[in-house]
Amino acid sequence: MYHPNRFGATELSFRDYGPISRFDHHRIPINRDVERGIMYAGTTLSCCIVEIFGDSKIVQVDGWMVALITTKRDLTLLELRGKGAMRAGTVASISKDSNREFSQAWSRYFYENPFLYEAIDGLVFSNAHNEEESFALYETCSDALECTQGQFIELSDSTLRTEVLLAASENNLKVAPYQATT
Repeated sequence: MYHPNRFGATELSFRDYGPISRFDHHRIPINRDVERGIMYAGTTLSCCIVEIFGDSKIVQVDGWMVALITTKRDLTLLELRGKGAMRAGTVASISKDSNREFSQAWSRYFYENPFLYEAIDGLVFSNAHNEEESFALYETCSDALECTQGQFIELSDSTLRTEVLLAASENNLKVAPYQATT
């Protein structure tokens, strides 16, 4: 999911402003880091909804877009779920710790040490809200992603309404009133 009015987001853009979110690998202090970009993704709409709206507990569908991104090559992802975090040298709570500076520092470390972790395209982790499979993708895999015309839709589209309401209900979120688009 992305919001076209925030950070110039498109279905395939990597945010170069940061670090602000869990696994942002931008160099500090918070600023634009044009050499580093991050994209967060999930395998389900529910995952994307809780990652974006889980902290506020209110799903604001207006303005948000949902994109179906596919890969043109296999991605090399560092596993941080279960025992993967310990194998990577950290702890499993890295995906849930509220101290974002901790997880951001680790993300920078993974990114900056390809001799230890291969040349990784990003991270796979269980999100902090409902433990669904999530991805933090680095700009290094931008050439591997595609989203063709017709593979993105407004979150407010009426065809998604049932799925949005179900995801909200299952995750104890409220949905702000909106007019479904067709």
